[in-house]
Amino acid sequence: MYTQHINDIHIEVTDRCNAECPVCPRSDGGGQEMPFVKNQELGLAYFKLIGRDFLSHIKHWNFCGVKGDPASAQELFEILDYILDCNPDAEIDIRTNGGARNTKFWTKVGNRFKDKNCQVVWSVDGWEETNHIYRRNVKWSKLFANLSAYISTGATSKWEFNKFAHNMKDLDTIKAFCRRNNIFLDVREPFGFSVVSHKTGGMVDSTDNTEQHGMDRKLNPLVSKIKTIPVYKKKDETISILDYTIKPHGTSEDKILDDHDPTAEYDINDWKPGVYDREDFKQYKGTEQTIDCKATNTSQEIYIDSSGIIYPCCYIAGKHQMGDEQLNPYIEKYKDQLIVTEDHSIYDILALDYFTKVMPDGMNGDLDDEIGYCITCVQHCGK
Repeated sequence: MYTQHINDIHIEVTDRCNAECPVCPRSDGGGQEMPFVKNQELGLAYFKLIGRDFLSHIKHWNFCGVKGDPASAQELFEILDYILDCNPDAEIDIRTNGGARNTKFWTKVGNRFKDKNCQVVWSVDGWEETNHIYRRNVKWSKLFANLSAYISTGATSKWEFNKFAHNMKDLDTIKAFCRRNNIFLDVREPFGFSVVSHKTGGMVDSTDNTEQHGMDRKLNPLVSKIKTIPVYKKKDETISILDYTIKPHGTSEDKILDDHDPTAEYDINDWKPGVYDREDFKQYKGTEQTIDCKATNTSQEIYIDSSGIIYPCCYIAGKHQMGDEQLNPYIEKYKDQLIVTEDHSIYDILALDYFTKVMPDGMNGDLDDEIGYCITCVQHCGK
């Protein structure tokens, strides 16, 4: 799968987080915590097991978890210090909501990052009165104090701002703040909104096509609407209920579908592992799919989960943890061998059939199953 030494590491150093963001897979829409969240973290000892030789080759680190905020890892600073000791020229990005730890910690990080190729990426979606609407449970006073302490050191920062209907009024304030403090601002379209097809007389599937519905299409023309993001809150120890919804920016009300049931209750105990039905993807078998693998084509990257498991990428990791029907039989076969130990190095892991045969087969359509291709690869990196 890899043609040279690993250059980049994307890592979830912990799956702990102080926030309850509705689109994050760690929770039920901001409500109950999902069963696959273990509230675990990697300590300095794990990085020492990986070893100085391997770490000295790593050019870029992305501390950004699928489920957690890296600042919640108790030994984060010690880990960063060790990485920079192994390779002083390493580039490090830490993505955080900013609400964890304290000013002393962030001042310490800033002083270590100053004059290095390192930065903190602040995931902040608004100002004092709006950030918590999406970044639930993040306290503005603590976030702003931490941000201010870090930037006072002169270390590099980036601000990632997701656009919603409720926070666009704050964008000018944020732009001015970033200009004053030499912070690069990245204004982004958020994940989580879905487009649905609607017609007079009821809903139709978004895969509806003219040939199938013919005259019915003319009588009931389809209208695309953007569905709001539901935000849930905990009713008790296992049940979540709707709290409010989040609307997309720049969309008129007649183009928004806000139809979430306010009376529905969701019991986390009813959750079952699974992502999709393999039957829906049998059409891939024998076809030609082009996979532009982000882990190998633009870099030589691996993903390390908070359990210590080495994956090709965060997409594979997330799907495995949620119980992916296709990936799990392959990964579970190697699961105990995908973690670095004193007797099993990271070089041993990358030499496993999982990386040298299974994943290449998945990208080439040669898997020995009824689909042939890795569904996750086609969905996220397919052309």
